[in-house]
Amino acid sequence: MIKFLLTVLLFITLTQSSVFSQELFMNSPAAANISKGRLEVRNNVMAYDDFRYYHNAVEVNYGVTGRLTMYNHFYYTFSDGYKFIGDYEPMFRYRFKDIDGKNSHLRFAGQMGFRIPVDSRSIAGNEVEYELHPGHKIKVFNFINDLTVPIIDFHTTDNYTLRSDIIATGLFHKLAVSGHMGYNLNFAQDNFKFGNYWDFGLSFGYLLIPKEYESYDQVNLNLYVENKAWFFEKNKFLDQTIINSGGFRMDTYVGLQSIFYSTFIAEVGYKIPVHSNEYTETKIETRPGAWQFSLRYLFFL
Repeated sequence: MIKFLLTVLLFITLTQSSVFSQELFMNSPAAANISKGRLEVRNNVMAYDDFRYYHNAVEVNYGVTGRLTMYNHFYYTFSDGYKFIGDYEPMFRYRFKDIDGKNSHLRFAGQMGFRIPVDSRSIAGNEVEYELHPGHKIKVFNFINDLTVPIIDFHTTDNYTLRSDIIATGLFHKLAVSGHMGYNLNFAQDNFKFGNYWDFGLSFGYLLIPKEYESYDQVNLNLYVENKAWFFEKNKFLDQTIINSGGFRMDTYVGLQSIFYSTFIAEVGYKIPVHSNEYTETKIETRPGAWQFSLRYLFFL
């Protein structure tokens, strides 16, 4: 990650344009761009419950201009012939401000996109089934006053989401710091509306190897600590507020990233559930930690 921040700094300093940059952190947005005409393909797997359940996602991201990048996020399952499930998330990110200094820089960006259901299913009646992650299903009965879970835990809901964030990222020699905040609006097609929600993040990345940056061909090893949090407003059914819903959640991700020839990226990390109060009323399920494995490849079309 820091390698790419350093790359951005060097090239912007020399050419005043973002020749090469990409999503920097493993799980958090950064105010950087994939360079114009470059395509990033990423496969990301989260392994839960001692590798019994998996959450699989693929991304196809493209640099439209030097400042505008389009991100495309799909969920899929290994069963049913690698069937796509749940939702598709297209997102546009625009870097609108650069502040450059000696061995440091600041970047500011805004992003907006949608969560679009792929396998849309309405929540109705006295029973609802959802997946904490693919393959791990939970059933809730008589949920009218008791469905505490937020939309980000569902992969088959009929709700659409309009997403938006403001992002600030700073590079200070080998240390990168990135923060984001956004508000997300949910739109129900049927009787059940998930609560709108805020998302926040504060993340850190540090370049471990090489000690001195010399060329794009060097192997880079980066260490990450990423903190992500959400505040969920209450869900509604038939325009009636579900009392035991909404709440706050926070997760921390710790990970290592290796970058080879500025094109191939291998990542491994672990998600730590720090806090959540969405499940306290029903005691449905405590949120598990998860191992993360990710591969990315970047190339010019």
